Amino acid sequence: MRVLITGGAGHLAEFVTKSLCTEHEVVLTDRRPLPEDCDDIRRDLPFLLGDLTSKEDCLRIAEGVDAIAHLGAIAGAGPYTFATNTVGTWNLYEAAQWHGVKRVAFASSINALGLGPYRISEKGFPLQKLPVDETVPADPQDNYAVSKYVNEITARAFFSAYGIRTHCLRLCAIWRPDWFEHYRPRPLEQLKRPGHEGYLISTWHYVHSVDAAEAFRLSLETDDAPDFAIYYVVAPLTNRPEPTRDLIARFLPQWLPLAEGIEGRQGLYSTAKIERELGWRARHLLPEENLTGGTP
Repeated sequence: MRVLITGGAGHLAEFVTKSLCTEHEVVLTDRRPLPEDCDDIRRDLPFLLGDLTSKEDCLRIAEGVDAIAHLGAIAGAGPYTFATNTVGTWNLYEAAQWHGVKRVAFASSINALGLGPYRISEKGFPLQKLPVDETVPADPQDNYAVSKYVNEITARAFFSAYGIRTHCLRLCAIWRPDWFEHYRPRPLEQLKRPGHEGYLISTWHYVHSVDAAEAFRLSLETDDAPDFAIYYVVAPLTNRPEPTRDLIARFLPQWLPLAEGIEGRQGLYSTAKIERELGWRARHLLPEENLTGGTP
């Protein structure tokens, strides 16, 4: 396949490129060029400058490709986040439809659920079950979370209308490999943020860059996967040394009745669906010796 990777100058694109380029022809695009100090495999691949908010640019960069790994977005709540992320995704799908592209792996976010660090209100998230899986209804509030949620709806619309197969990969904090070497958990007393469980929960979870990239490869290559799906892509264990139920009892006691099935350091997001349907598993986990407590 000839695969277009949007957001090609970003961190995750380096790893998605590595995961795809041995078997596929990869083309990168971004609205900014590769960093001057970039010394990875992307330097040797075609790179197209283009802004996803421009329909003309999207039509140009999507020409001749078979599949798209859509990573391009503003990551975080800001004044232009909603407009940039939603318009860019809509334009890209229109271009995909025009050129006959039939597979998209979309970098969504666990923030699409609404249980993230930018959540606006102080009222609690209407959680129904733990661990969280793809059946838990979303309640996004901030412009980043809403943009990701709207993009999932856009993806579903283009699948329904034109048959463009899409997997929305709800990624959590994507950790660089070197972070694993230096990470030490913060003291518990530094984790408390009263009334904002989204900020707290988001600090407990991660996924290694290589594992995140593998989800994109599997999404684009697997032939017997569902034609439209949402998946959580997250490590199965938290980055905390304490048992997860102890953390919930201390910081989120209102959730304790939902946590009866949580064992050990089990994370609060389920990856059972992506494991079952795509064969993905997180293979890069924090070493136990990093979790003995204290900051470096």
